[in-house]
Amino acid sequence: MDEENRLVPVQVTRALAEVTATLTPVAVEELTTKVFAALDLIAAIIPDLRTPHPATEKEVRGARTVPREAIASIVAMVESSGVLQGMDLLDTEHAHEILEFDDGFRRLDERLERLRRQVRYTVEARWAETASQAMDAYHIAKRLAKEPRCADLAPHVATIRRHLDRTNGATGKKKKKDPKPE
Repeated sequence: MDEENRLVPVQVTRALAEVTATLTPVAVEELTTKVFAALDLIAAIIPDLRTPHPATEKEVRGARTVPREAIASIVAMVESSGVLQGMDLLDTEHAHEILEFDDGFRRLDERLERLRRQVRYTVEARWAETASQAMDAYHIAKRLAKEPRCADLAPHVATIRRHLDRTNGATGKKKKKDPKPE
Protein backbone atom coordinates (compact mmCIF):
# COMPACT_ATOMS: atom_id res chain seq x y z
CA MET A 1 0.00 0.00 0.00
CA ASP A 2 1.56 3.32 -1.01
CA GLU A 3 1.62 6.47 1.10
CA GLU A 4 -1.20 8.18 -0.81
CA ASN A 5 -3.63 5.31 -0.19
CA ARG A 6 -2.72 5.08 3.50
CA LEU A 7 -3.86 8.69 4.00
CA VAL A 8 -7.39 8.10 2.74
CA PRO A 9 -9.82 6.88 5.42
CA VAL A 10 -12.16 4.02 4.59
CA GLN A 11 -15.29 6.21 4.54
CA VAL A 12 -13.71 8.56 1.96
CA THR A 13 -12.69 5.61 -0.21
CA ARG A 14 -16.21 4.16 0.09
CA ALA A 15 -17.83 7.52 -0.74
CA LEU A 16 -15.62 8.00 -3.77
CA ALA A 17 -16.35 4.42 -4.91
CA GLU A 18 -20.08 5.12 -4.72
CA VAL A 19 -19.63 8.23 -6.86
CA THR A 20 -17.62 6.40 -9.51
CA ALA A 21 -19.29 2.96 -9.29
CA THR A 22 -21.55 3.50 -12.27
CA LEU A 23 -20.95 5.27 -15.50
CA THR A 24 -24.63 5.67 -16.28
CA PRO A 25 -25.77 9.23 -16.90
CA VAL A 26 -27.10 10.95 -13.80
CA ALA A 27 -28.76 14.27 -13.25
CA VAL A 28 -26.15 17.02 -13.22
CA GLU A 29 -27.37 18.38 -9.89
CA GLU A 30 -27.10 14.93 -8.31
CA LEU A 31 -23.63 14.42 -9.75
CA THR A 32 -22.33 17.80 -8.63
CA THR A 33 -23.80 17.24 -5.16
CA LYS A 34 -21.86 13.96 -4.93
CA VAL A 35 -18.65 15.61 -6.16
CA PHE A 36 -19.08 18.47 -3.66
CA ALA A 37 -19.58 15.90 -0.88
CA ALA A 38 -16.43 14.05 -1.97
CA LEU A 39 -14.49 17.33 -2.02
CA ASP A 40 -15.78 18.16 1.46
CA LEU A 41 -14.60 14.73 2.67
CA ILE A 42 -11.18 15.34 1.13
CA ALA A 43 -11.00 18.80 2.70
CA ALA A 44 -11.92 17.33 6.09
CA ILE A 45 -8.90 15.01 6.11
CA ILE A 46 -6.36 17.71 5.22
CA PRO A 47 -4.73 18.72 8.49
CA ASP A 48 -4.80 22.42 9.36
CA LEU A 49 -6.59 23.39 6.13
CA ARG A 50 -6.82 27.17 6.06
CA THR A 51 -8.92 29.66 4.14
CA PRO A 52 -7.09 32.66 2.63
CA HIS A 53 -7.49 35.73 4.81
CA PRO A 54 -6.75 39.38 3.93
CA ALA A 55 -4.96 39.94 7.26
CA THR A 56 -2.27 37.35 6.48
CA GLU A 57 -2.20 37.23 2.68
CA LYS A 58 0.72 39.68 2.33
CA GLU A 59 2.90 37.67 4.73
CA VAL A 60 1.94 34.38 3.04
CA ARG A 61 2.61 35.79 -0.43
CA GLY A 62 5.97 37.18 0.67
CA ALA A 63 7.05 33.80 2.04
CA ARG A 64 6.75 32.34 -1.47
CA THR A 65 10.03 34.08 -2.31
CA VAL A 66 11.98 32.03 0.26
CA PRO A 67 13.41 29.00 -1.56
CA ARG A 68 12.80 25.53 -0.15
CA GLU A 69 16.56 24.87 -0.23
CA ALA A 70 17.17 27.89 2.01
CA ILE A 71 14.67 26.62 4.59
CA ALA A 72 16.25 23.14 4.55
CA SER A 73 19.71 24.67 5.01
CA ILE A 74 18.54 26.88 7.88
CA VAL A 75 17.01 23.85 9.60
CA ALA A 76 20.31 21.96 9.21
CA MET A 77 22.22 24.98 10.55
CA VAL A 78 20.01 25.27 13.64
CA GLU A 79 20.23 21.52 14.25
CA SER A 80 24.03 21.68 14.12
CA SER A 81 24.38 24.71 16.39
CA GLY A 82 23.90 24.38 20.13
CA VAL A 83 23.88 28.17 20.44
CA LEU A 84 20.97 28.57 17.96
CA GLN A 85 19.10 25.66 19.52
CA GLY A 86 19.43 27.31 22.92
CA MET A 87 17.87 30.50 21.57
CA ASP A 88 14.74 28.56 20.56
CA LEU A 89 14.45 30.43 17.24
CA LEU A 90 13.13 27.57 15.13
CA ASP A 91 11.20 24.41 15.94
CA THR A 92 13.17 22.08 13.69
CA GLU A 93 10.80 19.12 14.16
CA HIS A 94 7.91 21.30 13.01
CA ALA A 95 10.05 22.60 10.12
CA HIS A 96 10.74 19.01 8.97
CA GLU A 97 7.01 18.28 9.19
CA ILE A 98 6.23 21.37 7.09
CA LEU A 99 8.83 20.39 4.47
CA GLU A 100 7.16 16.97 4.16
CA PHE A 101 3.73 18.61 4.13
CA ASP A 102 4.90 20.93 1.36
CA ASP A 103 6.17 18.02 -0.74
CA GLY A 104 3.00 16.00 -0.40
CA PHE A 105 0.47 18.75 -0.76
CA ARG A 106 2.21 20.39 -3.71
CA ARG A 107 1.55 17.14 -5.56
CA LEU A 108 -2.08 17.30 -4.43
CA ASP A 109 -2.30 20.93 -5.55
CA GLU A 110 -0.92 20.02 -8.98
CA ARG A 111 -3.37 17.12 -9.29
CA LEU A 112 -6.31 19.30 -8.28
CA GLU A 113 -5.22 21.93 -10.81
CA ARG A 114 -5.07 19.24 -13.50
CA LEU A 115 -8.55 18.08 -12.48
CA ARG A 116 -9.81 21.69 -12.61
CA ARG A 117 -8.43 22.07 -16.14
CA GLN A 118 -9.96 18.73 -17.15
CA VAL A 119 -13.37 19.71 -15.78
CA ARG A 120 -13.23 23.11 -17.53
CA TYR A 121 -12.14 21.50 -20.80
CA THR A 122 -14.82 18.80 -20.53
CA VAL A 123 -17.52 21.43 -20.03
CA GLU A 124 -16.20 23.48 -22.96
CA ALA A 125 -15.71 20.47 -25.26
CA ARG A 126 -19.21 19.15 -24.60
CA TRP A 127 -20.59 22.67 -25.11
CA ALA A 128 -18.69 22.90 -28.43
CA GLU A 129 -20.19 19.61 -29.63
CA THR A 130 -23.71 20.77 -28.84
CA ALA A 131 -23.10 24.28 -30.17
CA SER A 132 -21.85 22.82 -33.46
CA GLN A 133 -24.92 20.61 -33.85
CA ALA A 134 -27.24 23.44 -32.82
CA MET A 135 -25.65 25.87 -35.27
CA ASP A 136 -25.93 23.26 -38.05
CA ALA A 137 -29.65 22.93 -37.25
CA TYR A 138 -30.01 26.71 -37.20
CA HIS A 139 -28.32 27.11 -40.60
CA ILE A 140 -30.54 24.44 -42.14
CA ALA A 141 -33.61 26.07 -40.56
CA LYS A 142 -32.60 29.46 -42.03
CA ARG A 143 -32.60 27.93 -45.50
CA LEU A 144 -35.83 26.02 -44.95
CA ALA A 145 -37.63 29.05 -43.47
CA LYS A 146 -37.53 30.66 -46.92
CA GLU A 147 -39.70 27.89 -48.34
CA PRO A 148 -43.49 28.24 -47.97
CA ARG A 149 -43.89 24.73 -46.51
CA CYS A 150 -41.56 25.64 -43.61
CA ALA A 151 -42.72 29.20 -42.97
CA ASP A 152 -43.36 28.26 -39.33
CA LEU A 153 -39.56 28.23 -38.83
CA ALA A 154 -39.20 31.95 -39.68
CA PRO A 155 -40.17 33.29 -36.22
CA HIS A 156 -37.78 30.80 -34.57
CA VAL A 157 -34.96 31.83 -36.91
CA ALA A 158 -35.63 35.50 -36.13
CA THR A 159 -35.55 34.83 -32.38
CA ILE A 160 -32.36 32.82 -32.66
CA ARG A 161 -30.77 35.54 -34.80
CA ARG A 162 -31.54 38.05 -32.01
CA HIS A 163 -30.08 35.65 -29.41
CA LEU A 164 -26.96 35.28 -31.50
CA ASP A 165 -26.83 39.07 -31.90
CA ARG A 166 -26.04 38.62 -35.55
CA THR A 167 -27.34 40.49 -38.52
CA ASN A 168 -27.03 39.82 -42.21
CA GLY A 169 -24.50 42.64 -42.51
CA ALA A 170 -20.74 42.49 -42.37
CA THR A 171 -19.37 40.89 -39.23
CA GLY A 172 -16.32 43.10 -38.86
CA LYS A 173 -16.17 46.82 -38.28
CA LYS A 174 -15.00 48.79 -41.24
CA LYS A 175 -11.88 50.80 -40.66
CA LYS A 176 -11.96 54.45 -41.44
CA LYS A 177 -9.67 55.25 -44.29
CA ASP A 178 -7.05 57.81 -43.49
CA PRO A 179 -6.70 60.52 -46.13
CA LYS A 180 -3.56 60.01 -48.11
CA PRO A 181 -0.89 62.54 -47.25
CA GLU A 182 0.03 64.71 -50.14
